Amino acid sequence: MVQCVSIINDAAFVAVVTLNWYDGSHVKSASLRISPEEEKKLPEVLESGKEYQLVITQDGGEGEKLDAKFSIESLERNVTLKLSHLNAKNIASLLAGDSAHINSEFQKSDTKARSGESDVSKGNLSIKVSRTANGRKTSDEDITDSDQHESKGESLTPTGFGDSRRLAAVEPFQAVPELQKTDKKQHMNMKSRVAEDIKDIAAELNKTSQSTLVLKKRKRDFRRENKWIEMKKYLEKNHRWPSRKQLKDRIRKGIPNSLRGYTWLRLLGADKKIANHKGLYSQLSCIGKPKGDPEPFRTIDRDVPRTFPENHFLHGEKEAKSSAAERLREVLYAYVHYDKEVQYCQGMNLVAAFLMISCPFQNEQVFWMLERLCHHPDYALQNLYGPNLELAFEFQYVLEKLIKSYLPKLYKAIRHADDVLMLPYGSINVFAPKWIISLWSIVPSKCAVRIWDIFFNEGHKILYRVALYVLKYCQKELLSVSDDKSIESGDYLETISNLDSARYINGLKIWEDEDSMVQGLFKFTHGLKNNHIQKLKRKFWNEKKKQQLEMELKDIQDKKRKK
Repeated sequence: MVQCVSIINDAAFVAVVTLNWYDGSHVKSASLRISPEEEKKLPEVLESGKEYQLVITQDGGEGEKLDAKFSIESLERNVTLKLSHLNAKNIASLLAGDSAHINSEFQKSDTKARSGESDVSKGNLSIKVSRTANGRKTSDEDITDSDQHESKGESLTPTGFGDSRRLAAVEPFQAVPELQKTDKKQHMNMKSRVAEDIKDIAAELNKTSQSTLVLKKRKRDFRRENKWIEMKKYLEKNHRWPSRKQLKDRIRKGIPNSLRGYTWLRLLGADKKIANHKGLYSQLSCIGKPKGDPEPFRTIDRDVPRTFPENHFLHGEKEAKSSAAERLREVLYAYVHYDKEVQYCQGMNLVAAFLMISCPFQNEQVFWMLERLCHHPDYALQNLYGPNLELAFEFQYVLEKLIKSYLPKLYKAIRHADDVLMLPYGSINVFAPKWIISLWSIVPSKCAVRIWDIFFNEGHKILYRVALYVLKYCQKELLSVSDDKSIESGDYLETISNLDSARYINGLKIWEDEDSMVQGLFKFTHGLKNNHIQKLKRKFWNEKKKQQLEMELKDIQDKKRKK
């Protein structure tokens, strides 16, 4: 025998209760509206053996919603339920408290209820509750005693409709237990694998980025080479460069490797020397080394093996009987016979060897380029390689004045150290001669050729730019050892001496990218003019003449006193 089910609205809103059922031919539906504190019976007497759907919503379509499907086999007494108690957690227990025989699966696992799975079947009444969030239905499948299907839906709060009170039937929240040792180990292994994967991804992205940069650089170099080919055609046709400014800008951006030798010969004027003195080099090279091993041939034989000793092109393999070093020896011998004033000075071997390494020059071309560097007024290296090394002292004097302008803190530190140590020629004399004599051929070749590109076109100014740029990079290290304690302990002299080491200079990070190097040194020395450098050079020579006059007067006075 069926009985009635009543619902009491103990919530603070008007509820709409809808009952849907199937009578064998079509679906029927009945609704009722329950105000707060009002009790009403369901609009249909429940019959055993039928399936029902109970839907409860807030009046107006807002708020939470209950959607429960159930069927009844037998119900011996009337049942009264409160609206706030109709939820997935306690509907089965409420019906059981009213003597209804319900087989409930809610009692199995509180975790299943929190995850949205609600199976209700106890006694002869089987109920599946399908919950929704924000009015969206998540599941509709019936569950019976014969097939224990699980329904999956979104979690439902343990409170009633619109009621913020926590029901007594809800068990307290259980905290997640701590990870076991094995779980922690697996977790750490997973984190390390993820970190390694991230590193691999970053490396791949870096490779892709580098590949893109290399491709862009190749395209840029190809465009620049085409422009230089056009300039070469113009030069051969008109016997002059298109524009002095255009030539200057393009040389600073870099001469293409394929045209560097061609351009260097013409910038120095060595091509004209070769044309005007045909056969002269052949005659000089045939003279060879005089008997008796005199100077400077003895010094040349000693310097050639020490010239760029790690360069395989110059020295070849150890088993090889001949190499470019023999060609270098021939060029230096010939120049000794040609230039009786300069003959040979240590440093000429570096310049001649670098010309051979950087471009595929013949011996005759290297010889005449060396001659132009010594005797052309824009380079005048005969003053550098001469017996008095006048150009080296000039370079040191001008560099010191430029340091005062561009690196004033470093200048003060150097002057202080010179006063304490009482160095006869100053700290700058420790490294400056090596820099000027080598013409910066001691730096990585990719940067050295860019420096020489500009040197052959603009003269000595680029040598001062590079020197200031190197000192700017080393300034922090030099300042850190400029205090009295470091000076007395020898740390200052050791650091200054490193600047004279080709290995130390070659290892500086400023040479990693030649384009960045050129841009950086021009940016730092922006505003450096040839007129200023020439003015400093004249000042140096005036002071030197003054010192010579004073020395001569002193000698005359000493002679008079002796008489």
